[in-house]
Amino acid sequence: MSFELSKKTAKMMAVGGLILALLLVYSIIFKPLITKIRNAQRECDTCETHVTNARDFIESVNITWTESSVLTEEDVSFAIDELTKHGKKKNINYVSITPKETEQKKDMPYPILPIEMEIESDYRSIGEFLGSLDDLKDSLITVRSFVIKPYVKKQSNEEVDHDMLTTNLVINMYLLGQKYAE
Repeated sequence: MSFELSKKTAKMMAVGGLILALLLVYSIIFKPLITKIRNAQRECDTCETHVTNARDFIESVNITWTESSVLTEEDVSFAIDELTKHGKKKNINYVSITPKETEQKKDMPYPILPIEMEIESDYRSIGEFLGSLDDLKDSLITVRSFVIKPYVKKQSNEEVDHDMLTTNLVINMYLLGQKYAE
């Protein structure tokens, strides 16, 4: 009987030791991992909430693209006229405006009309003009490039007006070609 009791005791001790070892492994390895996973889940939930709020905001913003439109090639002169009037309101003095050959890019369904301009203005006026090009109602325009230099009077090459600038500007005017007008 004492042999059987010690066998029973040994089994109980082995089971107890196994349970103790499992608790030790759980507390050392799995508990910290579960805590990290819960913290990561909370962070993911927070990010998901921010993304959902941002999507809701984007959907709630009423963006209308009707103010700028793509022009037919016949309307280019009207768009250039609108552009010059807009520039005059911003105190822009046009020295030259030169429409170039239209371009057709593979990924764009619309032809692009590059327009080279040389304009004279002060810093504030050129900034307001460039910043307000998207306000034009009858044309869609992007700025391709611009170079700003100090203004030099034409009569005397040495006389520099530090308040004025000469800007060489190339803009892209997007056109609705004849095949797209229908």
